[in-house]
Amino acid sequence: MDLTLNKDKTHITKLTDGFDFIGFNFRKRKSPTTGKNTIYIFPAKKAQQKIRNRLKYLTSRRAPISPKEFVELVRPIVMGWVNYFRHTNASDAFRRLQRFVNTRFRRYLTFRSKGRGFGWDKYPNRKLYAMGMVYIGSGMLEYVSKPVHDLR
Repeated sequence: MDLTLNKDKTHITKLTDGFDFIGFNFRKRKSPTTGKNTIYIFPAKKAQQKIRNRLKYLTSRRAPISPKEFVELVRPIVMGWVNYFRHTNASDAFRRLQRFVNTRFRRYLTFRSKGRGFGWDKYPNRKLYAMGMVYIGSGMLEYVSKPVHDLR
Protein backbone atom coordinates (compact mmCIF):
# COMPACT_ATOMS: atom_id res chain seq x y z
CA MET A 1 0.00 0.00 0.00
CA ASP A 2 3.11 2.20 0.12
CA LEU A 3 2.17 3.95 3.39
CA THR A 4 4.64 5.93 5.46
CA LEU A 5 4.56 6.00 9.25
CA ASN A 6 4.81 9.18 11.28
CA LYS A 7 7.90 8.72 13.48
CA ASP A 8 6.55 11.10 16.15
CA LYS A 9 3.27 9.23 16.61
CA THR A 10 4.37 5.65 16.00
CA HIS A 11 6.40 3.92 18.67
CA ILE A 12 6.47 0.75 20.74
CA THR A 13 5.69 1.24 24.42
CA LYS A 14 4.92 -0.83 27.48
CA LEU A 15 1.27 -0.99 28.48
CA THR A 16 2.24 0.06 32.01
CA ASP A 17 3.62 3.32 30.57
CA GLY A 18 0.34 3.90 28.77
CA PHE A 19 -0.48 5.42 25.42
CA ASP A 20 -2.94 7.93 23.99
CA PHE A 21 -5.39 7.07 21.22
CA ILE A 22 -8.26 9.28 19.91
CA GLY A 23 -8.37 11.30 23.13
CA PHE A 24 -8.18 8.34 25.50
CA ASN A 25 -5.23 7.29 27.63
CA PHE A 26 -4.88 3.52 28.04
CA ARG A 27 -2.82 2.32 30.99
CA LYS A 28 -2.30 -1.00 32.73
CA ARG A 29 -2.17 -0.87 36.54
CA LYS A 30 -3.16 -2.85 39.58
CA SER A 31 -6.78 -2.63 40.65
CA PRO A 32 -7.12 -1.22 44.16
CA THR A 33 -9.95 -3.64 44.98
CA THR A 34 -8.78 -6.95 43.49
CA GLY A 35 -5.04 -6.37 43.18
CA LYS A 36 -5.07 -7.79 39.64
CA ASN A 37 -3.58 -5.98 36.67
CA THR A 38 -6.32 -4.36 34.59
CA ILE A 39 -6.43 -1.81 31.82
CA TYR A 40 -7.78 1.58 32.80
CA ILE A 41 -9.01 4.13 30.28
CA PHE A 42 -8.83 7.83 31.13
CA PRO A 43 -9.37 11.02 29.14
CA ALA A 44 -5.96 12.03 27.80
CA LYS A 45 -4.30 15.09 29.35
CA LYS A 46 -4.27 16.70 25.92
CA ALA A 47 -8.05 16.21 25.58
CA GLN A 48 -8.61 17.74 29.02
CA GLN A 49 -6.48 20.76 28.16
CA LYS A 50 -8.23 21.12 24.80
CA ILE A 51 -11.72 21.38 26.38
CA ARG A 52 -10.46 23.94 28.91
CA ASN A 53 -8.83 25.99 26.14
CA ARG A 54 -12.01 25.86 24.07
CA LEU A 55 -14.15 27.03 27.00
CA LYS A 56 -11.61 29.72 27.82
CA TYR A 57 -11.75 30.96 24.21
CA LEU A 58 -15.56 31.06 24.15
CA THR A 59 -16.15 32.54 27.61
CA SER A 60 -14.82 35.76 29.00
CA ARG A 61 -15.40 37.73 32.17
CA ARG A 62 -16.14 40.74 30.01
CA ALA A 63 -18.53 38.95 27.64
CA PRO A 64 -21.45 41.25 26.77
CA ILE A 65 -24.00 38.45 27.05
CA SER A 66 -26.60 37.51 29.64
CA PRO A 67 -25.95 34.70 32.14
CA LYS A 68 -28.55 32.59 30.36
CA GLU A 69 -26.68 32.95 27.06
CA PHE A 70 -23.43 32.11 28.86
CA VAL A 71 -24.97 28.87 30.16
CA GLU A 72 -26.44 28.03 26.73
CA LEU A 73 -23.00 28.52 25.19
CA VAL A 74 -21.17 26.29 27.67
CA ARG A 75 -23.74 23.54 28.25
CA PRO A 76 -23.62 21.66 24.90
CA ILE A 77 -19.82 21.74 24.77
CA VAL A 78 -19.41 20.33 28.28
CA MET A 79 -22.16 17.74 27.90
CA GLY A 80 -20.73 16.56 24.57
CA TRP A 81 -17.29 16.11 26.13
CA VAL A 82 -18.72 14.35 29.18
CA ASN A 83 -20.84 12.02 27.07
CA TYR A 84 -17.82 11.14 24.92
CA PHE A 85 -15.75 10.17 27.97
CA ARG A 86 -18.54 8.75 30.15
CA HIS A 87 -17.44 5.12 29.68
CA THR A 88 -13.96 5.72 31.07
CA ASN A 89 -12.44 6.15 34.51
CA ALA A 90 -12.99 9.89 34.25
CA SER A 91 -14.28 10.93 37.67
CA ASP A 92 -11.16 13.00 38.46
CA ALA A 93 -11.25 14.64 35.03
CA PHE A 94 -14.96 15.40 35.45
CA ARG A 95 -14.34 16.98 38.87
CA ARG A 96 -11.55 19.15 37.47
CA LEU A 97 -13.73 20.22 34.52
CA GLN A 98 -16.66 20.98 36.85
CA ARG A 99 -14.41 23.14 39.04
CA PHE A 100 -13.05 24.94 35.96
CA VAL A 101 -16.53 25.66 34.52
CA ASN A 102 -17.88 26.86 37.88
CA THR A 103 -14.91 29.17 38.39
CA ARG A 104 -15.29 30.65 34.88
CA PHE A 105 -19.01 31.29 35.42
CA ARG A 106 -18.46 32.67 38.92
CA ARG A 107 -15.76 35.08 37.68
CA TYR A 108 -18.07 36.19 34.86
CA LEU A 109 -20.93 36.87 37.30
CA THR A 110 -18.66 38.70 39.74
CA PHE A 111 -17.24 40.95 37.02
CA ARG A 112 -20.76 41.59 35.71
CA SER A 113 -21.94 42.76 39.14
CA LYS A 114 -18.88 45.06 39.51
CA GLY A 115 -17.46 42.86 42.26
CA ARG A 116 -13.90 41.85 43.01
CA GLY A 117 -12.33 38.44 43.40
CA PHE A 118 -13.85 35.10 42.55
CA GLY A 119 -17.27 35.56 44.17
CA TRP A 120 -17.28 32.38 46.23
CA ASP A 121 -19.55 33.90 48.91
CA LYS A 122 -21.96 35.62 46.56
CA TYR A 123 -22.22 32.73 44.08
CA PRO A 124 -21.90 29.32 45.78
CA ASN A 125 -22.19 26.22 43.61
CA ARG A 126 -25.87 25.63 44.39
CA LYS A 127 -26.68 29.14 43.10
CA LEU A 128 -24.74 28.48 39.89
CA TYR A 129 -26.66 25.25 39.32
CA ALA A 130 -29.95 27.02 40.05
CA MET A 131 -29.04 29.51 37.30
CA GLY A 132 -28.78 26.58 34.87
CA MET A 133 -25.05 25.87 34.88
CA VAL A 134 -24.31 22.30 33.87
CA TYR A 135 -23.70 19.86 36.70
CA ILE A 136 -21.49 16.93 35.74
CA GLY A 137 -23.14 14.30 37.90
CA SER A 138 -24.69 10.94 37.30
CA GLY A 139 -28.16 12.43 36.80
CA MET A 140 -27.06 14.96 34.15
CA LEU A 141 -25.59 12.61 31.57
CA GLU A 142 -27.81 12.48 28.52
CA TYR A 143 -28.16 8.87 27.44
CA VAL A 144 -29.63 7.88 24.11
CA SER A 145 -32.79 5.79 24.59
CA LYS A 146 -31.52 3.07 22.25
CA PRO A 147 -27.89 2.26 21.45
CA VAL A 148 -26.91 3.24 17.93
CA HIS A 149 -26.10 -0.34 16.92
CA ASP A 150 -29.69 -1.42 17.75
CA LEU A 151 -31.28 1.04 15.30
CA ARG A 152 -32.31 -0.80 12.16
